[in-house]
Amino acid sequence: MLHGSEISSNMATTSNPTEESISLFCDFTGLSRADAITRLRANNNDLQRATEDYFENPNSSQYKWDESQFSMDRHGEANDTSIAFNVQGPDELPSTDYQNKAAPTRPPSRANNPSPFGAPANAAEEDANLERALAESAAESGLQRQEAGIIDIETNSKYFGPANRPEYEVDDWALVHAPPQPIDIAINEPLPSERKRDPEAPAFLRQTKEHRVGFMLSIFHKIPLVRNILLQCGLPGRNYGHNTGWWKGQPILKHENLEAMAREEEIWGEEAHPEFVEELHRLMAFLDKTDRSYGPGDGIIDTKAIDSSFGSWPLDVEEKFFVAIKEQAQNNPMCEFDYLTSVGTILSCVPPQLDEAQPQDGTDVSNDEEQDSPFVFLDLALDYEQYTWVDTLYDAVDQLFWTNALSLDHSFPEGANYAVLSKTAAVFTIRMGGSGLVRPCEVPAVFYTDRYMKDRKGLSLKFQTYLRMIKKKLRLYDLLTANLARCHGQHCHKVNGLGQGRHNSIACLNGIIKHNETLMASQTRAAQWRHHYEKMEGDIELSLDDLFDIHTWTGPYTFLPEEEVRMEKWKSIIAKCTQEVKQLKASLAGLAEAKKVYVNCKKVVTKRLTCQEHEVDDEGFVFRSSPSYHPEYWNPTNKYCLRGVALTSELAYVCVRQEDNPQNVDGSPKSRDQWWKIGYSSGDASPIKTEKATLEDVLHAAGTESKNPILMYASEAAMDTKPISLSDALRMFVRADNRSFQQEISSQQEQRQGHQQPLQDPPTSEITSENLSYVPIASPSKRKLSVGSSVATHGSSRDGLDDVNLSFEDSNPFQESQRPRPDHFAVAQDGPQTYKLGGIVESLANCRTNENDAPNSGQPVLSRRQSVLGLSLSPSEADCTSTEEKKSLNSSPPESKSPEMQERDGNPAPFFTRTDPSTQDGPVDMMDIELDVEHYEGQ
Repeated sequence: MLHGSEISSNMATTSNPTEESISLFCDFTGLSRADAITRLRANNNDLQRATEDYFENPNSSQYKWDESQFSMDRHGEANDTSIAFNVQGPDELPSTDYQNKAAPTRPPSRANNPSPFGAPANAAEEDANLERALAESAAESGLQRQEAGIIDIETNSKYFGPANRPEYEVDDWALVHAPPQPIDIAINEPLPSERKRDPEAPAFLRQTKEHRVGFMLSIFHKIPLVRNILLQCGLPGRNYGHNTGWWKGQPILKHENLEAMAREEEIWGEEAHPEFVEELHRLMAFLDKTDRSYGPGDGIIDTKAIDSSFGSWPLDVEEKFFVAIKEQAQNNPMCEFDYLTSVGTILSCVPPQLDEAQPQDGTDVSNDEEQDSPFVFLDLALDYEQYTWVDTLYDAVDQLFWTNALSLDHSFPEGANYAVLSKTAAVFTIRMGGSGLVRPCEVPAVFYTDRYMKDRKGLSLKFQTYLRMIKKKLRLYDLLTANLARCHGQHCHKVNGLGQGRHNSIACLNGIIKHNETLMASQTRAAQWRHHYEKMEGDIELSLDDLFDIHTWTGPYTFLPEEEVRMEKWKSIIAKCTQEVKQLKASLAGLAEAKKVYVNCKKVVTKRLTCQEHEVDDEGFVFRSSPSYHPEYWNPTNKYCLRGVALTSELAYVCVRQEDNPQNVDGSPKSRDQWWKIGYSSGDASPIKTEKATLEDVLHAAGTESKNPILMYASEAAMDTKPISLSDALRMFVRADNRSFQQEISSQQEQRQGHQQPLQDPPTSEITSENLSYVPIASPSKRKLSVGSSVATHGSSRDGLDDVNLSFEDSNPFQESQRPRPDHFAVAQDGPQTYKLGGIVESLANCRTNENDAPNSGQPVLSRRQSVLGLSLSPSEADCTSTEEKKSLNSSPPESKSPEMQERDGNPAPFFTRTDPSTQDGPVDMMDIELDVEHYEGQ
């Protein structure tokens, strides 16, 4: 991974302000050099913030050492006569000589002898008091007392009580594990018919946690090169298992872990989670051939390769995903992971001197300071200040690769470094990391890397120099604008009505104008009232017109001489403030126009080497007819097209390339790329989002609908790569999952036709502790068994598939009289991150035999445990052992032996079919089961 912190670590900043910042600050404020350095350091060498602080409070004493504070009393007043504080001595405890001097009120107790201060006299009394306090507290709250004890390993029984033995065996102590409480995610799954994928729409991976790994894999799958690399990542599996609840997040575990669970053994940690490579292969195959709209995107992050703590510690799973792929890719020589790896190099901004001495052997020493950093995931971890300069994706990459040049607090070019690309991958995955976007960002549909290539480092240095100069000018205009727009008055808040604190000059002037206009209106009303009051004093009756004038304050008035003076003063203040407002607005407009020129210059420099010459305006960018024309600025060659955008954990966009060449109605060729909006929002009435979108919609959403979008670009070579075919095991896995989905749809249709049974997923995917008690541990049999390839287990051989017949139905295999009791086996307790059989795998309950033959047809009867572990009878052994098996079953009482799985009637198995040994000429190959010829779909 490549982070901004990794590049910045090679570009150390200075602790002292630069000479340029000191000079500018002294010019703005008129302070001495020492005071300027003090203020800049106090403001983290931020010139703008230090300047604003000075103009807000130029006489601030926080930058000066003031000894007078130490001679003030607690009220802040000077105290020259004595100290203003007092060191209090230790508290005086009451005398204890009164003990035993007064007659006791009762005889002393032999059972209780508390100390005179109420503290326990000994350890036993302290324990008794604590026990009594806990009991009283529990009684008040209604809680049951917590018990503690030890476990007898031989009987596995728990004895609760105090540990009062003199010593214990270390191995006898153990924590009493409580079964893990499932975390209910409030997700109401749509009906099976609503989850069926449109043949034109792409399938996607849904995530219910705060990450976007599922969407990233959905987008990677539509890039053939990346799909091939992910399928070849790690060693291929012989069998990928099956679980009817896998599509909604239930894991598929390894075969050996399933056997341990069948033996009632606890599994935890890595054993209770899926394996990374196998889950990755399952997801790629699922996206290839599934009939479902969406699949699980959370299982891949619950693997040890990504999260070794399994949720105990928060981590960046999006970054760890690429680390895991890189580590696992080394295990398979066929995996061409180098196509996903780019190499960044740190170079010095100061070019090497031509007159430097070269070694006698001709070795080039100009690259001694180069530092290479391979990366797959480009994380633009920028801070808030850097994102304020980001208007396009190229601006964000500039801030990462050219950090020193674009940081005005860092010297340039001396002591500055910058990053270039020595090698580019076929795919670029870019995340807007760090604090995130602060305003809309322009995301290009085509991304060129030539701007950052090592072979164009000369142009790169030129662009850095231009951008640094432009940034200086823009910051200068920002400082001037802020200084001009801020009011520096100390007491204007008394008349402008804005209160104390920072305020705008124009707002202050407008407040002063409003205040003086209010004074003038009050003076005029006073003169009007005096006119009518004099009439009433002269016994002149007021007319209706006089009353109207009094009510509306529109009557005649005459100012006194002193009132005339005040009115003239207020008018002059209003006129002066109005003129200042006009001048201030004109000055601000001039600064804005001057700043706009440099903003346009920034756009021109940012546009270079990011598009072809014909894609931009000649007059605004290229300047073809002027001396400023440089054709080398407009000939980029390393082209990458946008293939997907992951916005949030609920929304993403993916581009799907059609295999054929579509045409418009008029016969003209149509674009092969179709954008799709994909996502899942559990709170909506229609949570599944799969709808077509336009490129304009995608670009707008990428720059506005997320602060930290993930952008995925791919070259044409990556898109033209021929997809590899799925392995037999992966095709078997997808076919099994599709058959399970078809059964879900059939169950829904049966319910609609009037069946009373509630619609639910096949019960075999939800194995409870009660179901667990039905799983017997069969005694060793004398017959020869072969390890078959059950779709619910791992590590099985392909030859054993001839005798395995699995069904997705869930008819009851037990008669009521044969149903084992729950007390057949003790259910062990699970520890943290441990699992029982319930709700984890299909193999213990779903993989039951489903033969069509009657019980007396001579076919062998498999035990439940044998079905679970993928054991099957070979055809040659079936006839000679079935009769003996039945006799042993009938003769053994249910109390002494766990029940065996009985044969049951039903439809043929969805993807395995038991052949008649009499008609079978040879071994049945697993791939005889109607697998599609085409293994990869571009949808």
